[in-house]
Amino acid sequence: MKNLVLLIAITLLSVSTYAQADTNKQSEKVIKYVTTFPNGEEAITVTDRSTSDELSLSSADDFYKYEILESSNHELVHSSNNQGNICNIDKTKLDDGTYTLKVYTKDFVITSDITIENGQNGQIDSSIN
Repeated sequence: MKNLVLLIAITLLSVSTYAQADTNKQSEKVIKYVTTFPNGEEAITVTDRSTSDELSLSSADDFYKYEILESSNHELVHSSNNQGNICNIDKTKLDDGTYTLKVYTKDFVITSDITIENGQNGQIDSSIN
């Protein structure tokens, strides 16, 4: 009987500890922003994870370059060459604010307005030029 009471006490203690540890975890918030072609097909997707310092950029087509421009004066803030259809953008190098993201594929230039909020999730409004 003592063994049974001891087993129940240990079980309840471990369940209580597990429940407390689980509530202390910070949950990751994932936001996806999708820009589509006029025919409705997905052109680019930007994924913003609250626990990451990077935005993940993926395109339906391979792209060779992306640029981030100031929205107000279209001054170049950051650019990078790329091979393939996926890359990561370090959002900590950008001040909080709204920018224009241009993704260059062989056939298109895809443009999205993005809002960077380091420490909080950004918002992206999208269009294609």
